[in-house]
Amino acid sequence: MIAPSRRAANFHYSIRNLVSTAEAQERDGRRIIYLNIGDPQAYGFRPPEHLIEAVARALKDSFTGYAHSAGLPLARNAVANYATSLGSPTQPEQVLITAGASEAADLVLTALVNEGDEVLLPAPGYPIYPAIINKLGAVVRYYRLDPARGWQPDPAEIDTLVTDRTRALVLINPNNPSGSIISDETTRQILEVAARHHLLVIADEVYRELCFEEAPTSASVLAQEIEVPLITLESLSKTHLVPGWRIGWMRYTHEEQMRDLTAAIGRLASGRLCSPTPAQYAVEPALTGSREFQSDFLKELKARRDFCVGRVRKNENLSCEQPAAAFYLMVKANDFSGHSDERFVLDLLVETGVLVVPGSGFGMDPQEGYFRMVYLADEATLGDVFTRIDHFITAPDLSS
Repeated sequence: MIAPSRRAANFHYSIRNLVSTAEAQERDGRRIIYLNIGDPQAYGFRPPEHLIEAVARALKDSFTGYAHSAGLPLARNAVANYATSLGSPTQPEQVLITAGASEAADLVLTALVNEGDEVLLPAPGYPIYPAIINKLGAVVRYYRLDPARGWQPDPAEIDTLVTDRTRALVLINPNNPSGSIISDETTRQILEVAARHHLLVIADEVYRELCFEEAPTSASVLAQEIEVPLITLESLSKTHLVPGWRIGWMRYTHEEQMRDLTAAIGRLASGRLCSPTPAQYAVEPALTGSREFQSDFLKELKARRDFCVGRVRKNENLSCEQPAAAFYLMVKANDFSGHSDERFVLDLLVETGVLVVPGSGFGMDPQEGYFRMVYLADEATLGDVFTRIDHFITAPDLSS
């Protein structure tokens, strides 16, 4: 029997780990409502035509072989111009195109950490980060986002978590899974903590353009006046409704403080040859073209968000904070009856056919009673979901 590596055993990605149970039920003929993965196309949303046309034209007329490992020049130029327009002067050489922001996170962390090194992550936060860190034999240290304060972090708490083994701090703003926005002042304070301790900041801003209120200032802009090395991760997956195209990037701020690191990232990137070439032709039209489709998308999302929040608040056994961005809702079940959140989610799946993700999959205490649901589905489906959840929670055997 050929055994897998210990490294593979350490890789645990909670958003997809429950899918095998759901798929087994589907094989038995049951319909499952998947509210675990934030894929707009799975719920009927389509990418804007000017992106489709750009990629189709490239497939017909342009070069689509191996690109430079850092990306096509037109894509890197577009990202550099975009960042500069935000107020973070960036050169094309300070941009690396990746197969989505997840590959960017993997490249950065693989280039940065050794076994035993520590990385500060928000809890709740996107689970690809602990999955990568655990795979690398490094150590996750969570800083808490407080639901009582709208899922806000405490810079003073972050300061106390830094040790001589801490290498980086991950800032996810807006946050996945809570949909919260960190204020610019709090972000400044966090950047100052990182600068004081000579940490790299990894700023995940995948949802920064999907806000229902004023978007946060990019951390790369705030870092201009703070001497802290910062790598921003961005993507077209959610903002432009093309998750399967696998197109994202990283861009560097204060690169003079991390040139050995960015050189190492470049070496690792060369080993995977390049990110998908055809999709890179979408970057320029995405960043310079019409955003009318995005306004329509946000209008639809806001209506679905409001519907879900309203349904949660009609059930005395549920509670939530209203998300300010993205398309996720963190829901608290006020009585888990001593069960873990994962047991609750599995029971919910078996009893109702609704698949959500437990809060512990995002770094939360499994006894706190949270789960994350995606609210991209239409209102009729979401209404059906909440009817099933309501019946499940009030069922006599829930506390058994």
